[in-house]
Amino acid sequence: MTIVYAYDGEAVRRHEAPSQRPLRWAAWRPDGAYALLVGNRGEALRFDGARFERLATGVTHNLRGAGWSPDGKRALLAGNRGAVVLHEGGRFAELAPLTTENLRRVAWSPDGSCALLAGNGGCVLHYDAASGALRQLPGDRAHTLRCIAWRPDGAYALIGGYASSHAGYPRPYALFRCDGRYLQGILATDDEDDVLAVDWAPAAVVGEAHRAAVLVATYRHEHATGNKIVEYAGAGVRTRAVEHASTLLGAAWEPRGAYLLLCGEAGAVARDDGARIVPVDSGTRDNLVGPFWRPSSPALALMLRGPEERVYTI
Repeated sequence: MTIVYAYDGEAVRRHEAPSQRPLRWAAWRPDGAYALLVGNRGEALRFDGARFERLATGVTHNLRGAGWSPDGKRALLAGNRGAVVLHEGGRFAELAPLTTENLRRVAWSPDGSCALLAGNGGCVLHYDAASGALRQLPGDRAHTLRCIAWRPDGAYALIGGYASSHAGYPRPYALFRCDGRYLQGILATDDEDDVLAVDWAPAAVVGEAHRAAVLVATYRHEHATGNKIVEYAGAGVRTRAVEHASTLLGAAWEPRGAYLLLCGEAGAVARDDGARIVPVDSGTRDNLVGPFWRPSSPALALMLRGPEERVYTI
């Protein structure tokens, strides 16, 4: 069985999922009715907060990411070897691949007109919801792209990547903007920064402004990693260190905007309200991937058990 952890704002609970394959990502339907969990060898599960149901995708590729359209009528799944799978009307259909790069993340524009899929080698694909057509977008060179989130007004998406000088890029970019037509690097780094999560703050936190929290792991050498949050509001950034003994792998705003929930290696779970970090007892030493917040009440954040080795390449 595969283990899934769920945090309800007070405690972390352990669930056994009916799968023998590692799960890689989770995406809640916008109405919060259930989450779609995807993983290796085309694995897909439906989870309503209490029960799991296995779904037959007909796909053999490892699936790494998933995202729902704003109306909840369809989802896109992304995976290895350029796999893109459309889930609609209870069925799964694999689209003709445009790339052999591994795809990792999916994010729909707020108006539902398109979705962006990002992955290795700086690859960004554009999916047109009206025609069902895929195309690859041009833009600044990038290494592995790991996370993506649209600004709430749909002006552009923020995309985070691995800024490694080992890829041969002089002063590589760690953060990009994408308006659906072009990938533009906006934050270069002299450090070996790995942007692992990006999430826009809810309106309850920022009012009319738009501000994103970007989780970055900085690899100083083989056995030392620093965690930091980069706040981006469209022009300039503010960076603060996040002191934690473990490498953090994910961050997502609690739906009301009260805090960022962080998770990572060795069972790390913590709440970050911008002023202090409050540890949460997860009851596990598993490496945790996520968190994935249900967008409606009751509050629930899913975290998936990652592999035993370093999981910053999830």
